[in-house]
Amino acid sequence: MKLRTVVGDLTGQPVDAVVRVVPPPRRRRTPDDELGLLRAAGPQALAAFEELLALSHPAGLPAGQAVSTTAGTLPARWLVHVAAPQYDIRVDREHLLSAAYRSVLAVADALGARTLALTPIGMTQPYWPLDVATRVALTTLPNTPTRVREATLVVRTPAALDVVAAALAR
Repeated sequence: MKLRTVVGDLTGQPVDAVVRVVPPPRRRRTPDDELGLLRAAGPQALAAFEELLALSHPAGLPAGQAVSTTAGTLPARWLVHVAAPQYDIRVDREHLLSAAYRSVLAVADALGARTLALTPIGMTQPYWPLDVATRVALTTLPNTPTRVREATLVVRTPAALDVVAAALAR
C-alpha cells in the first residue's frame, strides 16, 4: 500500500472511502472535527450512521471497531466510522489503536475500496501523543494485508505534516 500525507481536511478528498473517528462508548461527545465531517456528508449519511448504531451497536461502537455507511454528499463513496480507543498513560492500549486501523482496512476491503483518506487515528479526540499515534499508523497500515492501494493521511497543520513525513522517511 502506498501511504501519502497532505495538509487539509477530509471533506474534499476524492477517494473511495473517508474514515471518520468516533468516540468510544464511554465518551459520548463526538469531536467537533468529526461532527463537521458527518455534517458535510449530509443528512443521508447521518441518518444511516444513527440507524446502524441503533440496530447493531446501541451502546456505542466498541473501541477499535469500524463500520461503514454511505458517504452522502462527500466526493467519496463510503464513510468508514471507527471508534478510537482512549489514550491512558498508565495502560498500554496501542494494540487497540492498531486494531482500529486493521478494522478500517477490513471494512474497506469488504466494500471494495482501493483508496482511502483518514486522519491518523488518535490525532483528534481522544488525543494520543503525536509520536505514538504516528508510529502506530505507520507500522500498522503498511503491514496489514489489504487490497487498499493508497491511504492518504490528512493532517490539519504543517507541523503535524512534518512529524508524519519524518516518521515516513525512517
